[in-house]
Amino acid sequence: MQLRQALHDTGIDAFYAFDPARLREATSRFVQAFPGQVLYAVKANPMPAVIATVQAAGVHGYDVASIGEVLRVRAGVPDARCCLMNPVKSRRDIQSAWQELGVREFALDCEAELDKLLDVLPARDDSVGVHLRFQPGAADAVYDLGSKFGAATAEAARLLRLIAAHTAWRTGLAFHPGSQTLSVEPYLGGLQTAQRLIEETGVAVATLDIGGGFPGRYDNMPLPPATAMLEPIAQAVAASPTLWRLQLVAEPGRALVHDCLSLFARVVLRKGDAVYCGAGIFSGLLPAQQFFQLPVRCWRGGVRWAPDAEARDCVVFGPTCDSNDRLAFAYRLPAALQEGDWIEFRHVGAYSESVRCAFNGFSVDHLVTVSDRELAP
Repeated sequence: MQLRQALHDTGIDAFYAFDPARLREATSRFVQAFPGQVLYAVKANPMPAVIATVQAAGVHGYDVASIGEVLRVRAGVPDARCCLMNPVKSRRDIQSAWQELGVREFALDCEAELDKLLDVLPARDDSVGVHLRFQPGAADAVYDLGSKFGAATAEAARLLRLIAAHTAWRTGLAFHPGSQTLSVEPYLGGLQTAQRLIEETGVAVATLDIGGGFPGRYDNMPLPPATAMLEPIAQAVAASPTLWRLQLVAEPGRALVHDCLSLFARVVLRKGDAVYCGAGIFSGLLPAQQFFQLPVRCWRGGVRWAPDAEARDCVVFGPTCDSNDRLAFAYRLPAALQEGDWIEFRHVGAYSESVRCAFNGFSVDHLVTVSDRELAP
């Protein structure tokens, strides 16, 4: 189905529009600017077309959180490098990943998780890579992950020594400053903590994974491109006599995919300044119910409207019977917007498809692939 066909299809009220050229460009730009290996964080957007596109654009592998994500990646890229970077895993999943799926890289942040890995994985096999996740320090991310994951510095040092004493595994350090990190400072703080851990313990560390969290652009967060953070990170690593020897790894998700996808939702009812449309927070717009104001455009008759001088601030609801199905911000929409018109919610590439469901039977089941020209500003 083409974009024009979808906009004239009266049988659907919502669909995704995917721009692979935009994703290829963002991925290539990040890969070229980052002084190390780039793993794509599958949780950000697990669409098969996205996985295939980032692979073709130069990523070195995939940051996966579950067996399900490993299987999704391998379905499209059978020989892909998959790194199970979730610090919490069942013994069953560790064993399946190791024995059945060929996963060789794992993460942990506590002794209990180390015990599970030691129970399942061969301790003297140096093909195993483990990444010890520590807390990097102060964070300024929209979603702070520090309350859930990461060993404190002293505990991380103890765990490093345990791994070195009981295994022949390739050992790495890892941190994650949180999703939608707003400045480079948390990354620089994490680098400093990693340097202290290595110098204080004397353990041979091979890799340093600085996580994901690189930001996307939204109307209420007009940040510089994520690649602007990479130069000061590279400079800090190069200036460190301890860190420059390590293999640097990053796990971008949002920064690569956030603007490669739009969600088109048909207006099904206008009630004054309240607009009800064919997709809501359960069916793809959850980020807009929490922290992000998405760029929007309106379409009628298969063509995009010019900006409307008589636009009004409107409350936007999804189609379900749940009163929480409401976007967090008011959106400035044409005064003449009416039933049958379309609202294009842009920059939904990250954590839209990942978390959508079919609550009340409403879903977004159609994907249109477009050229950059069709959705150009």
